[in-house]
Amino acid sequence: MADREPWRGVFAIPLTPWTDDDEIDQDVLRAEIEFIIAAGARGVIGPILVSEFQALSEAERRMFMRILAEQTARRVPVIVNVAGVNAAQAVGYARYAREIGADGVIAMPPYTLRYDAERTHDYLRQVAVAAQMPVMIQNADIAPLSPDQVVKLCSEIEHVNWVKEEVSPRHRSIGALAAKRSPYIHGIMGGGGGQYIITEHARGACGTIIAPEICDVVQKIWQLLDAGNLSEAETWYERALPAINLEFAMGMAFAKYVMMKRGVFTNYRMRTTARPLDADDIREIDRVYERIEPHLIWRKSA
Repeated sequence: MADREPWRGVFAIPLTPWTDDDEIDQDVLRAEIEFIIAAGARGVIGPILVSEFQALSEAERRMFMRILAEQTARRVPVIVNVAGVNAAQAVGYARYAREIGADGVIAMPPYTLRYDAERTHDYLRQVAVAAQMPVMIQNADIAPLSPDQVVKLCSEIEHVNWVKEEVSPRHRSIGALAAKRSPYIHGIMGGGGGQYIITEHARGACGTIIAPEICDVVQKIWQLLDAGNLSEAETWYERALPAINLEFAMGMAFAKYVMMKRGVFTNYRMRTTARPLDADDIREIDRVYERIEPHLIWRKSA
């Protein structure tokens, strides 16, 4: 990590593209990573929730991780998800992260076993020992930790020093954790598609982790905030907000549809959706996309 700038800004999460035979479309995944880098995101992270990681087999997760590391070719930091249903599974992924040359790993506590504080500590300690690189805690409602618990973990476990904070309400959780001013926490990142990016930035976040479909626009907002240009950041935020709101309403099928309109994806198939987009959804996405399209920064070359 000595040759990298500190992690800051937008880190984008590649969505999982599917073929018509329900297999990972590796060519499209590689094209998506190229899009993320060209769009100006400061890092890539996955496969996490918006990548449908729970629907991936172990072999598919490892393939996804390997392609992330290969395709970025160290142009931006790569953080891979090693969260498991138990410590043994997470340790296996963490060791694989070292093998493929990842820059960091992210893990939430086991989301099915509901570990107590002591077992969560041991779980993250085992992950950190196996990874031997920066570990980001994904602190989410599915397995929430208090600010004091997060500080304790970061202060007691070597390498555990980053946080993706998304316990509701996430902007307040970011502010509460930042207010601890722990020297053991190197950075706190938000998420939520950028919905609360302005207040998250103001409350002490160092970046945001989002799906990729308008990551170029969200990175533009972050840069304006870092430059102290709040008025222009608000203008860009208001341009992006209808699309961000639709992501909340429609989920990752929305994100994939926009990626298809941007010329990166070939379809918007999902493994985990119970309610696919309907004709009214498509009509609303097209309407919102038409309004934001003039402000998109990345353009597909001819």
